[in-house]
Amino acid sequence: MNKETRILIIGAGCFGTSTAYHLAERGYTSIRVLDRYPPPSCEAAATDISKIIRSDYNEPLYARLGIEAISAWRSWPLFNGLYHVPGWILSASNLSLPFVEGSIETCKKLGVKGIERLTPDSIRSRFPVVTGKLDGWNLSVWNPTAGWAAAGKALERMANAAQENGVHYISGDKQGYVRQLILDEATGQCRGVLTADGTKHEADLVVLAAGAWSPSLLDMHSQLTAKGHAVAHIQLTSAETKHYSSFPIMDNLELGYFFPPQADGIFKIAHSQFITNIRKDKNSNITTSIPHTFLQVPEDGLPLEIESQMRRNLRRVLPELADRPFCYTRLCWDADTADRHFLVTPHQNHRGLFIATGGSAHGFKFLPVIGKYVTDLLEGTLDADIVSKWKWRAGQKVEAKNLAHMDPDLELEDLTGWRGRQARETSHASKL
Repeated sequence: MNKETRILIIGAGCFGTSTAYHLAERGYTSIRVLDRYPPPSCEAAATDISKIIRSDYNEPLYARLGIEAISAWRSWPLFNGLYHVPGWILSASNLSLPFVEGSIETCKKLGVKGIERLTPDSIRSRFPVVTGKLDGWNLSVWNPTAGWAAAGKALERMANAAQENGVHYISGDKQGYVRQLILDEATGQCRGVLTADGTKHEADLVVLAAGAWSPSLLDMHSQLTAKGHAVAHIQLTSAETKHYSSFPIMDNLELGYFFPPQADGIFKIAHSQFITNIRKDKNSNITTSIPHTFLQVPEDGLPLEIESQMRRNLRRVLPELADRPFCYTRLCWDADTADRHFLVTPHQNHRGLFIATGGSAHGFKFLPVIGKYVTDLLEGTLDADIVSKWKWRAGQKVEAKNLAHMDPDLELEDLTGWRGRQARETSHASKL
């Protein structure tokens, strides 16, 4: 691959933007990024007010990458003012116990300082702002090196830096919206893409980094599943924001996670059980889980069962906030793999096509560095051990019991109250 290779990246989320940035840093001069939305792509899993940055993993590869990424978050001028370190409590109730136990051991082996097991009583003692019973927080570990980043702003800064370095971003419902890969009928080689406006974008090399939208654009042979998890915000008063300022990040892998309030008083919570939406894509005719977002369908809202569970989970931690109204909700969609390893690999049947996705609800923290590893793959220099873990693995049977988020998925169609919810509640409020 020479520096003039025409490179086309589909998707401007974490994987796509980081790859474009690192390719430009290495001197590649013909890089285009296509996305339906301008940076920061508003539907990308990475575009959020906050994402957790940590190195707690039972898999040493991601623990090492997490440590490397934390160094970048701390030191790169690109991220000045966007990274905050309140520390975090990682916890499990039942199914995720092996993951948390393994994370403790891996962190200790890698020399992470300050790792400490906590009980519900010791959590409340250390953080008096936590008033709940913490029932279900059966194994908890404190890591003072973990923090959070202003995710959408970080993604936007990296995209802007890439553009300043010559990367060409193309966005829009027509011109940036990729609807089809151009595959040579005789050889199967990928020669570019077709966008919604009918434009053919030809390239020597195509990187599919479309996250949750990847498996409905290209048959991934069940290696990727688009999964959404529910996010909600509660607006605090200025006095409440000050009161909860000492609150750490708290993440129970089965009961949801909670962030310290932002400066503007936004308190973010999320649900840990994931949602699928099995449909046939009208364009590709692929039947798979397809993201259903409130941006695309603004009249819809959270399923009633999900909100009820989120409020029960909040009552375990901060019961005084459990019945407060949500001022914002979102289904945040990512592409999950069964073994939680990324899918960063050449396509097995289409020369010139590479896959860079599979964030599996833990990819954003690697924004500063993941593109470096994707670029290594494109250049043929990626470490063999990483190649093996991120390879094309259709047909793989996964029986591991030590993964995060082991709860069964929920199918959106089986849940209630979400269709038209936002429209109904808005109409009701306007009549009061």
